[in-house]
Order: sequence, then C-alpha cells, then structure tokens
Amino acid sequence: MPRQTLPASLSEIIADYLAGLAAEAGLARNSIAAYKRDLAKCGLFLAEKGCSDWKDITTELIVDLIAASRLDGLAPSSQVRLISTLRGFLKWHRAEHGFSGRDPLRTIGKIHLWKKLPQVLSPEEAMSLLNAPQADNWIGLRDRALLALLYGGGLRVSEAIDLKVGDINLDLASDNRPGIMRVSGKGSKERLVPLGGIAAQRVNEWIEERGKRFVAPETNLLLSKNARALDRHFAYRAVKKYATQVDLVQDIHPHILRHSCATHLLLGGGDLRSVQEFLGHADLRTTEHYTHVEVGELQSLHKMHHPRA
Repeated sequence: MPRQTLPASLSEIIADYLAGLAAEAGLARNSIAAYKRDLAKCGLFLAEKGCSDWKDITTELIVDLIAASRLDGLAPSSQVRLISTLRGFLKWHRAEHGFSGRDPLRTIGKIHLWKKLPQVLSPEEAMSLLNAPQADNWIGLRDRALLALLYGGGLRVSEAIDLKVGDINLDLASDNRPGIMRVSGKGSKERLVPLGGIAAQRVNEWIEERGKRFVAPETNLLLSKNARALDRHFAYRAVKKYATQVDLVQDIHPHILRHSCATHLLLGGGDLRSVQEFLGHADLRTTEHYTHVEVGELQSLHKMHHPRA
C-alpha cells in the first residue's frame, strides 16, 4: 500500500468519526485504534488515486483497494474488517453530512469468512509452554505469571497487561476455592474471573517478587525492568520465544492460550454458559466455536459409549 501524508480533507472527517465512536459506542481503545488504521489505509489509497474527498469514493476504487490489500498480503480476516470499517464510516458520513448518490459498497454486499476452528494446544503442550520460563530470576517469574494469566485465566492480551495488582484477590485461593480477578474486557466491560491452582501460585510468586524488586512501580501487575507497564507487543514476543524453546512447531501467539483454556474447560465438563461468562464473550455463539474443536475426542466418546458405534 502507498505511504504518504493523509490529506486534511480525508483525515479530519476520520478524526470526527473516531471521536464519536469513542464517546457514544463505548468501544475499547484497541478497537478504536484498529478502525483508525483501517481508515488511514483507505484514505492513503484514495489519495494515491487522486481522490481528495470521501464523497468521491466509487465502487471501482473500493474494488481496487481490496485487490491492492490482497497483493500486499493482508490476511483475509483483516480484509473483511477493512471493508466492514469502511462501510460503517461511509454510512455515518452520509448521515452526518447528508451527501446523496449511490452507495459505493452496495453492489459489493457483505463479505464473510469461512468458519475457521480456533487453533489450540493440547494440555501437555500448554503445560510445557507454561513451564518454559525459568523460576530463578525475576524476568522468569514475571513471564510465568503472564502465561498463567493467558492460559489459567483465559485472558486476552490487553486484559492481562492492563490488570492491576489491586484487581487480584488471591486470599480466598485454596485447594477447593480459587482466587478472584476483576478484569476489564472489551468495551470496558468488567467481569470476575476465578484464578486457582498453579496459575494462582505463579501470580502470587510474581506479586511477592514484584514487591521486592520495585520501590514505587506503576499499579499494573506486569512490569518491565523500568517499572513500566508491559505492552501487547512484548506479550506476543514472549509467547513466541518460549514456544520456540519448547519446540512447538505451530505458529504460537497469546490468543492461542485463551483458545486452549476455553477448549480444555469444555472438555473437562464445563458448561457453555459458564465458559461464556469466564471468557467475557458477549454472544454465546462465539463460545460455541470451541465445541467443534476436539472432533477426535467426540469420535472416541462415540465409539466407546454409543450402542451402534
């Protein structure tokens, strides 16, 4: 995609749209940032084609934009999001500024991806990854806590790095009862997430080490050597590093640990509604994706227990 300065005639309207989304829709800052990137990508492409006003966008230009995005290697899911973002923006623009004319996205219609099963680790692979960081230094203890939150708590990356020490209560944790975390999820929606067993132990170990190492740190649980909150890019790099150390061959990213957590909960007998609350899914259909992952497990159960298997 072309790289240049976005003309003010295009960028100012984007800023107005994003400000309205932040104020009225209650979207998370990461969602707002994704919309901003998508619209900037569209605006830069239009500017390269000589289009200086969103009112002048045509179906042909959008088709060219999609084709250029594919040639640039943009993932199919990102292409769908790009068009969805542009559709919402143009709908708002037409309503706010009242320009008439043919909707350039009308003939394109809605674009959907093929349903794709979440990529998950086996329980053994997940535990090998969680055990990869060394426990004899503060960095290892911090990273063990990070991985424990991603897998043991099923947290999104943003939820884990935004977690505050005051959001965690492990005093209740015991063999029979987990501790509790107050997690701020998508759209700033809060939920209570249980954390017990090895995950609670590793988070508690890091809290103790954190108190010894840092005198006046930020309130975030996970910190850098400069006592600053970690960012999501660090989490991605850390997960990939430890996955390489334990020879996990698939492309590992933090969200796979969340997928794995959900799948293992369901395989262990967790009901769908409870797992939905645990993960903070707004729609039960999102959680249902995990019921289709372990097809081999279902086949084994069918063979063992069905009278006609």
